[in-house]
Amino acid sequence: MAETKSWASSHTAKEAQALFQCLSHNLTLLFEQAIQCAEGIGDEVETKKKHRRQKTRKNREGERYQRANNYINQVFQRATQRTVRFLRWLRTWLYQEAPWSKALARLTHIWTC
Repeated sequence: MAETKSWASSHTAKEAQALFQCLSHNLTLLFEQAIQCAEGIGDEVETKKKHRRQKTRKNREGERYQRANNYINQVFQRATQRTVRFLRWLRTWLYQEAPWSKALARLTHIWTC
């Protein structure tokens, strides 16, 4: 989440920072999923981009990429694929004193533009 350097040079401090980064990533993932379930909105922009990329994706041999037809690949989005738009929205609205409805309206606008 944009962290590039450790707070300190000791092994313990680096380990603590890695744990905090993992924790914040997982909380962000859960928060995004909770918004999608509770509010019924989703990232339509990223979904459209994903469909456009599927047409041009190639495997290592240069042939058109064929997605595996198993349940896991069809249902789950990779946990590491958080969009920068969502992270910026989250960072902005965590520090602003604004009502939830206003923050949610902005996220809806971001996800549907």
